[in-house]
Amino acid sequence: MTLGESGGNSPDRSMIRPSLASSTSSYAPGAGGNSLFGLFSQPQNSSGNSTPARGLPNFTSISSITEQSETDPFTTTTAPQTQSTPSIITETLEGIREILDELSQVDDQIAEHALDHIHSDEIILTHTSSLTVQKFLLTAAKKRKFTVVHAESYPNDHHATHAVVFQGGKQHNWDDHGEKGVHFKPLTAAGITVVLIPDSMVFAFMSRVNKVVLSPHAVLASGSLLAASGAYTIAAAAAAHQTPVVVLSGVYKLSPLYGFDTAPLIEYGDAGKVAGYDEGELVEKVDVENPEMDFVEKDMVGLYISNLGGCAPSFLYRIVSDHYRDEDVNL
Repeated sequence: MTLGESGGNSPDRSMIRPSLASSTSSYAPGAGGNSLFGLFSQPQNSSGNSTPARGLPNFTSISSITEQSETDPFTTTTAPQTQSTPSIITETLEGIREILDELSQVDDQIAEHALDHIHSDEIILTHTSSLTVQKFLLTAAKKRKFTVVHAESYPNDHHATHAVVFQGGKQHNWDDHGEKGVHFKPLTAAGITVVLIPDSMVFAFMSRVNKVVLSPHAVLASGSLLAASGAYTIAAAAAAHQTPVVVLSGVYKLSPLYGFDTAPLIEYGDAGKVAGYDEGELVEKVDVENPEMDFVEKDMVGLYISNLGGCAPSFLYRIVSDHYRDEDVNL
């Protein structure tokens, strides 16, 4: 009898209620269902390319991860770079040794060109206590007889200049171990006539000078240079008398800067060396400055002599480009 044929309002519950599972129902995994044990046993039998059933978690074993990392070309692993560290240290130490060797040989290499630029019976003007210039002149003095006019470079370097003229070396020329460093004999001991003059007499002596020899602190890529205070006065006097200016500079002094703005390049020292504080009226009314550097234009320089040889100021940009990369300059 069906629901419509009963004629009653209450349906037959025996035909609607689902039957309860009997006590003899099996919990073993079958083809039509998944049991609790099937959840653990199914990932072991399923292949790696099969899609997991809906509602079931996707289990991956450790062995499958290892196999995938060995066969998958898109899996990248980073190996520890233990071999590159010693090579970097070795290259750094070799670079430091090369720099130290260059610094120890640069003065000797510059002095080799002395006989090509200094001739007998010439009058050479220089200033400051540069040991590079001192060795350059001593090398020429072995086969040439000439006269040196030495400006004293007051007030920043006059004590060291006096020591170079009379003793042949800088004052306090000691190394880190407390022993005396490189010491040159004075030019007078080599038979050279040396005239020590104040800076105010440079222009008066320039008419008799054959050549000016300077030693800079830095050489810019444009050909200009930074030297001790008083170098601009000497270069200007040499330009007025058309006296050639020779600059002795190692390659390590070359700078990739062009120096369009020269004001930040000038360093200022103690103004008390020019006007002491005991001069009260002068200090109160006058602004006293003591520049330690002078900027000399490239047009005032005739020749640069480095450990690579002589070159014109207009050719320095090429030497700078050989020693500096663009990525090291334009940071």
